Amino acid sequence: MNAMNITTPLSRKAVLVAVNISQWTARKLDRKVTDETNAKYNAADDAGRYNKLLVAKEHLAELTNMVSKARALHYSMTRPWADEGPRILPNALFGKFSDEFRMLKRDFNEAADRFAAAYPGFVAERKKALNGLYNEADYPSAEDIRSKFNLELTILPFPDAADFRSELDDDTVAEIREQLQIRTSSVIDNAMKHTVEQIADTVGRMAERLKAYDERKPGEKAGFFRDSLVENVRELAELLPAFNLTNDARLTAITERIKAELCTEDAADLRENEDARKSVQKSADDIVAAVSGLFG
Repeated sequence: MNAMNITTPLSRKAVLVAVNISQWTARKLDRKVTDETNAKYNAADDAGRYNKLLVAKEHLAELTNMVSKARALHYSMTRPWADEGPRILPNALFGKFSDEFRMLKRDFNEAADRFAAAYPGFVAERKKALNGLYNEADYPSAEDIRSKFNLELTILPFPDAADFRSELDDDTVAEIREQLQIRTSSVIDNAMKHTVEQIADTVGRMAERLKAYDERKPGEKAGFFRDSLVENVRELAELLPAFNLTNDARLTAITERIKAELCTEDAADLRENEDARKSVQKSADDIVAAVSGLFG
């Protein structure tokens, strides 16, 4: 039996996390109405589909919003590992991510409990709205509806941190080792490129919005920007050290510039102080230009 230990910067700096979400969509394809409608207009069988909304949309809005927040949290603090499934979570962000996810899960479960308790009333309400389209068979039972909502977190170690054992010959094991190392190197490169793209997008948006604010006509609100313009840059600056998976000095320098040049002024100050606004805009443009060639 052959054995090999494969260790990489990722295996020491991060874990893999997956967010698993299940949610009742409250939508149901009505095949009878679909077939009748397509036949009425002499259309192809796949020309259109009639989907019924089984409860009023507003009753699911709270849960839908929390699902969006969970996905946004997952994507904001992680980087891609594979095309689908688990993503890279730096160890430095593990505590923050876990705490925020735990609160989201608590709120999600409480909202799901409330929905399940009110569910029979929602169904009765919708029965009147659907009228002839109502079909009791479309609905989960009141006893089962709560199980349709779930929000879970799966945490996995990196596969290259494990002890690989095989009955394969030495040449095959060596090839597997090489492929795993190539894969890990590619993932790190892609993660760093993703971080650079995020900097260019977030900081570039700040530069554009500040420029639009200066170019607006008197009394015009088109160039107005929200407080989140600055808050998003500050949040990015806090996350960047954790995403510097290779300890790249250039990315470290860019991070320090973002903190020093873009995060010291509040949004209100930038609206009122033209000199500060122009200075921050110039710095934002310069930072976007500086990162454009990194990890390209």
